[in-house]
Amino acid sequence: MNKVIARILGSAQDGGVPQVGCLCERCQWARMDTAHARFPASLAIVGRSGRLLLIDATPSLPQQLDLVRDLFPSDKRLLPDSVLLSHAHIGHYSGLMFFGKEVASTKATPVYCTSAMKHFLKSNKPFSYLIERDEIRIKELEKSKTILFDEGLNITPIEVPHRNGDADTLSFSIRSYRTLFYAPDFDHYTETIDRCVRSSDISVLDGCFWSRQEVSGRSYETIPHPPIVETLERFKGLENRIVFTHMNHTNPILDRDGRLRSELEKNGFRLAREGMDIPI
Repeated sequence: MNKVIARILGSAQDGGVPQVGCLCERCQWARMDTAHARFPASLAIVGRSGRLLLIDATPSLPQQLDLVRDLFPSDKRLLPDSVLLSHAHIGHYSGLMFFGKEVASTKATPVYCTSAMKHFLKSNKPFSYLIERDEIRIKELEKSKTILFDEGLNITPIEVPHRNGDADTLSFSIRSYRTLFYAPDFDHYTETIDRCVRSSDISVLDGCFWSRQEVSGRSYETIPHPPIVETLERFKGLENRIVFTHMNHTNPILDRDGRLRSELEKNGFRLAREGMDIPI
């Protein structure tokens, strides 16, 4: 392989679409037509050496690995060569359970995360078992310190604000020929996030909600995410460089009529979709 490939493996909030127990129109549509189902947010990066890096291990990991099967020999036992974790919300780390002896029984798979995330994994079963049995091997990340993951592939973890009850939260600046800023989950914009978006060739950003009024019965302040409508205003002029991910099942951008989605794309913005390649 002579190029680096970044591929979207999931584009929904932690529960995916359809979400368990939900009877909303979007979830029912996704049940009836699985082409409209979405997995929890995740990104695969395949380096020039053919090594597979996953950003976040979701509960849909088995199905998501099938989305990169075409990039590898058909007889290869396809497992990630390493994993980067963004934070300790269930859609972003719980897929590590498949690495255990009950399933893949991996051998010392490197899992990169912050010291706080390492403490969280070591303090909670079944993830502590994976560490004790050396099925995964934790590699601590230093925030803002660049790591060379493969030939011509550098990744810098950048802290972002989020509800960090168990561990801190990272975004990632991914650099090959181009720079991809991957920030699937954060509470609000900061100067650092703004700078990363404006200096990157393409940014994949948290698009959990369309607006602040979207979730009935819950206060936006308890589950803040930057609404898409506000991001559209914030980054006028950068439309062709922004892709939204991490959509919640309540988000009308996923409506069956496609009206908001068409309007968004007509203005140059895009929605992440499973299997979408982002050239870097």
